[in-house]
Amino acid sequence: MRNNLLDKNLFTCFFFLLFNLFSFAQQIDARFDIANFQSENTPYLETYLSLNGNGLSYMSKANGTYQAQITVVIEFIQDDNVIKIDKYNLSSPEIKDTNLIDFVFLDQQRYQLSEGKYTLSLNISDKNNTDEEINHKQEITIKTINNGFSDIQLLESYKKTIEKNILSKGGYDLVPFISNLYNNANTKLSCYFEYYSDNNEEVLIQSSIISQSTQKIVNELIKRKKCNSKFDAIINTFPIQNLASGTYYLKIEALNKNNEVIHTQKRQFYKINKDLKDEFVFQDTFISKINNKDTLKQYIEYLHPLQSFKENIQAKNLDFENEEMLQKYFYKFWHDRDPFNTEQSWKNYHSLVKLVNKEFKNGIIDGYLSDRGRIYLSYGSPNSRSQEIMPKSFQPFEVWHYYSIGDERDIKFIFSNDRMPNEYRLVYTNKFGEINDKDWLNRFEENYYDDFDEGKKSPIDYYNNPN
Repeated sequence: MRNNLLDKNLFTCFFFLLFNLFSFAQQIDARFDIANFQSENTPYLETYLSLNGNGLSYMSKANGTYQAQITVVIEFIQDDNVIKIDKYNLSSPEIKDTNLIDFVFLDQQRYQLSEGKYTLSLNISDKNNTDEEINHKQEITIKTINNGFSDIQLLESYKKTIEKNILSKGGYDLVPFISNLYNNANTKLSCYFEYYSDNNEEVLIQSSIISQSTQKIVNELIKRKKCNSKFDAIINTFPIQNLASGTYYLKIEALNKNNEVIHTQKRQFYKINKDLKDEFVFQDTFISKINNKDTLKQYIEYLHPLQSFKENIQAKNLDFENEEMLQKYFYKFWHDRDPFNTEQSWKNYHSLVKLVNKEFKNGIIDGYLSDRGRIYLSYGSPNSRSQEIMPKSFQPFEVWHYYSIGDERDIKFIFSNDRMPNEYRLVYTNKFGEINDKDWLNRFEENYYDDFDEGKKSPIDYYNNPN
C-alpha cells in the first residue's frame, strides 16, 4: 500500500440515504466501518467509507458542472508511532445541478499490517470548505486466524467477479453496506464472511438472526452449509421485511461432527420500522389531547437528551405527518419510563425544558439544544455551579459539580464560552461517555493560566476544588 499522496479513482454507488448512522461537524455526513480478513495466512484490514453528497461543498468547473473534493488521511498508530499512513483525494461525480443531489459515494481500501494492537486515526476534510472536517479514532487488533471466522461484512449488493478489482473477495464483487441500521425500506440483509481452518475437518457453518431480548432465532432466519476445506467464502441473504423494531445479532457458528460449537462470530444490527409495531392503548390519556403535529414534533425533539440510541434512531425515522404515529412514540417513551405516573413524568420534564430554554438560549438555538441544557436535562441540577463571567486571562467558563450520577461519584463538567454570548461548550468532564477534550485542557494549562489574575480562580481550580 502506497503511503504518499494518491489521487484514487472513487468507486461510486448511487442509492438513497435511508438514515444517518452518525454526523460530524456541521455539514459532512459520513459513515465508516472496518473488517478484518486474511489471504494466505496474511491478515489485512478493509476500510469502508461513505459520504452523503448533500453534506459536501461543490465548486463549479469550466465545463459548467459542479464537483466536490475531499482529502482522506488514515493513520495506524502503535506506541505513539505512526506505523502506516495513507493520504489521498476523492472526487465526487460531476453534476449539473447541486439541488438534485440524492446519492452517496463509497470508498474502500485495504491495508496489510503486522499482528498487534493499533489506534486507527481517520481525518476527512472538505477541500472546498476548509472549515469542515471529520476526526475519528478507534482501537483495532490485527491477528492471524488459523481456525475460525473473519469479521462479518454487511453488503448492499454483490455479484460474481468477472474482472478482479478492489471490491473483489472470495470470487465476488462486494458492495459494502456501511451501517448497522435497517429500516422498513430495507427488505433484506446480506453479508459476507470467510472461514479459515488448518485442516480439512468437516464442519457445519450455521448463520442465523438472533433477537437480543430473547436470545432466540427469529422468524426461522437460519442458513446452514457444510465445509471441509481450509478456506471458504460465504454469502448469505436474509429477508428482514417482517422483523419488528428492535436489536438483533447476525450470528455465525462452526459446529463439528459432535454438534459442538467450535467457533463463533456475531455482529449487532438494529431494525427500525416507521409503523411502530409495538401496540398499546393510549386513547383517553393525556397524549390524546395533544393533537397538533407541530407541537408533537417539538415535544419529541425535546426528548433528545433522554433518548437511548435506539429511540433516537426511531425518532429520526418517524413520519412527522402522521399524528397517530407521533402520539404513539411520545406516549410509549414516557410510559416505558413511568407506567404509573406517565403524564406527571412528562410534565416534570417539560418544566425543566422551559427552564433551560429560558436560561441557556442565545438567540440562535433554544436552551435544550445547548451543551449546558443537555447536561441539565440528562442529569438534573448540579449540586454546585461555579461561574466566571468576565475573567481576565481566559474565556468565560462554568464548572458544574454533581455528588453522584448513577453509580459514578464526584462528577464535574467544564463549559467554556469562546464564541458568542451564552454559547458555552462542554470541553472537559470526568463523566464516562461524555466529551473529554484533553487538547483543550493542555491548551488551557499552557496558555490561559495567569498568576496575576487578581485572585480569581481558573477552571482547573474550580474543577479540583468545587464550591
